[in-house]
Amino acid sequence: MSARNRLRANLPDGIEIGQRFLLRFDDPRVEAGSYQGRLQDMSKSGLLCFDAPDDDVRPPRGTPVTVRSLQPGADGSSCSFSSEIRGRGRLRGRLPVLLVEPPDHVQNEHARRDAHRVSVCLRGEINWREAPRCPLQRASAVITNLSGGGALVYTRQQPDAGFLEITLETPTRFIEETARRSLPRIGLLTRRMSLASNPFSDACERTRERFQGIRSRVVSCREHSRDGRGTVYALSLAFCEAQEGCFQLVRFLERQQSRKGAGEPGPDRSGRRRPLATAA
Repeated sequence: MSARNRLRANLPDGIEIGQRFLLRFDDPRVEAGSYQGRLQDMSKSGLLCFDAPDDDVRPPRGTPVTVRSLQPGADGSSCSFSSEIRGRGRLRGRLPVLLVEPPDHVQNEHARRDAHRVSVCLRGEINWREAPRCPLQRASAVITNLSGGGALVYTRQQPDAGFLEITLETPTRFIEETARRSLPRIGLLTRRMSLASNPFSDACERTRERFQGIRSRVVSCREHSRDGRGTVYALSLAFCEAQEGCFQLVRFLERQQSRKGAGEPGPDRSGRRRPLATAA
């Protein structure tokens, strides 16, 4: 067995080369706060090598960092651990990486990733057919609770169907960040493309498409409230397939909320959630 393979064999349980992680820096001096990076390898000295986003992210040596997996391991669980930054380097002389001290202990989380929910306020649309040959019905909606496995939706039209499709309007910054990470990091690639090609725009469009027409089962539908415009219905939806894109969006919004120091608007004095006022 080669020296590198022996190092990889010493990876803590639940951590695999190629997994994506969220690195959160517990130091106010680090402007980035957090970022998503892939575990590329282990250094010859046994340090974890996470790809670095850019040269501006240079946490000082000894900076505390909390690392949480964004992809399940072979057993379907996710993991998290606390460690510290040991420096910055270049993997195989090319790829910039942050060097992280391997943890003594890794906390494995067997709860399903798609069950992790966060309060949001996103506009969207639902559509359904009351019967196979009936016209397609559409209604605007507000999503106030989202996970990789479902959503809580408010709308002014009650769908008479057991299944529907939901489309989410996602933040532009999330679309651009996700699209940028999907592009190859090869500078020569841009030169080889025709002038008519715009890989970044294409990647943004592909990312948006992941949030369109998500097939969902209506778990419950109830009358939530009434106002001068009529009735607001609350729909609890379960996605027919786990949505990795929605899980990534949940994590993005969670980071945004933590940076602001406060979440989205909560209930008013009557106990009704403020986002309902934006429902169409």
